[in-house]
Amino acid sequence: MKKDLIHSLISLNVTRDFEGDTLGSLFFQNDKKEAALNPQTLTEVQDLAKSGTFTAAQKSCYFIRQSYIEKMNLAVIGLGAKKTFSPEKARQTGAVVYSKIIAEKVKNFGIDVDALLKGTAKGQAEETLTAFLEGFYLASYSFDKYKTNAKANSKLEAVSLVSADRKNQAWLEKIAHQVLTTVDCIFVTRDFSNEPSNHGTPEYYANECAKLAKRYGLKCKILNKAEAKKEGMTLFLAVAEGSPREPRVVVLEYTPKSGAKKAKTVSFVGKGVTFDSGGISIKPSMRMEDMKHDMTGAATMVGATLLAARNEIKNKLITVLVFCENMPAGNAVQPGNVVGTRNGKTVEIINTDAEGRLILADALDLAQDYKPDVIVDSATLTGACSIALGKLCSALFSNDEALTKKLFQASESAEEALWQLPLWDEYFEDMRSQYADMMNSCNDSYGGTIRGAVFLKQFIKNGQKWAHIDLANRAYDQGFLPYNPKKGSSGIYVRTFAGFVADF
Repeated sequence: MKKDLIHSLISLNVTRDFEGDTLGSLFFQNDKKEAALNPQTLTEVQDLAKSGTFTAAQKSCYFIRQSYIEKMNLAVIGLGAKKTFSPEKARQTGAVVYSKIIAEKVKNFGIDVDALLKGTAKGQAEETLTAFLEGFYLASYSFDKYKTNAKANSKLEAVSLVSADRKNQAWLEKIAHQVLTTVDCIFVTRDFSNEPSNHGTPEYYANECAKLAKRYGLKCKILNKAEAKKEGMTLFLAVAEGSPREPRVVVLEYTPKSGAKKAKTVSFVGKGVTFDSGGISIKPSMRMEDMKHDMTGAATMVGATLLAARNEIKNKLITVLVFCENMPAGNAVQPGNVVGTRNGKTVEIINTDAEGRLILADALDLAQDYKPDVIVDSATLTGACSIALGKLCSALFSNDEALTKKLFQASESAEEALWQLPLWDEYFEDMRSQYADMMNSCNDSYGGTIRGAVFLKQFIKNGQKWAHIDLANRAYDQGFLPYNPKKGSSGIYVRTFAGFVADF
């Protein structure tokens, strides 16, 4: 498994005989607190429960140094009440336990699977263990690529899934493989989004996509500025005009190894503005450094595409990514300019900081050339999304009910919430231009997230099923969830999008 990983993740093993320094047992509230692997644990855990020291409350972890076996520590971990359990609670618990394990300088951590299986159905145990491990590993992320004295994130060398029952071997190895693959792909999204824009240029991301495609058997097509011009992507190029760094269009293609003729085709489209100054409509300086994250829509689709491909899904996937910078310069697009588009319509650009919809318009038109059954785009499109929905869910727009239902199912399964907003044509009336077919903004504060989606809708052909996800409010700084970094990219929705295309 290690050779398949992009990142240096802590090894995850399956064993019957654990010889590490710390053993962890997961308990629901009101369980009998029985650990199956080592009966000696029972008295100690029961004493903790009787004293009220350990009640198995969610996200609790009580560490007992050198417990029942010489030089082995015990970590008793609470999952909360069974009746209110969700995998997300286990995911958050895993992240909290990671922090505790690191603080205690553990080198080799084992998880007593048999203790979890005591009184827990195998299906729920699998769901619990998978989510717990996801949270544990996601919490291990750090982006220290440019730190000159970067130290190892921890001394933790290995995690083991421990079960005395030989029959659990294959089941646990499958869980371990899936967790490491999922986390590895989410880390790709985080890395892409966290890359500073002087290094993370359009050319850099295109080259990285090509390397990943070669490694995991995807086709990769890259268009430079001249080739994008031949494609008629004038709106995309207008946004990029103020930057000396050339834009890139990347098309990744995954085809299943078997059953390709019967496979459905899904197209992902991702916004990749590698730095967004706002252009001539320049942004305020406060937190402008975070505008390196304005390519997180594309980064999310890269992670989701890799995860889908590595899981060998049955459907075909075409991912269109558009990378450019939005900068002010003497040759930058100006407010009031009228620009053509790949599909022949014209746009009056009255706000150069509403640029994401401009590059996506041409990207969506390009994606439709592949005749996909559905298109799903993701973008950090509007600051208004944060005002509308806060930081707990992102906005979903779609022109098809069945597609909407599938996306909701995927988001609910991943526990990465989406909320549907209207896509009514009436919202377009305010965007009609006196000089072109449409304006790209209205320069007021009314319904900004909806207007962005309605603008994109103008570039969707009749009969094409399409959905737009505005994830601006969840792309980064989601540290209130313990498995996310306090600052920087979250990687949220990689699991949602990969799950969607797998089950479509």
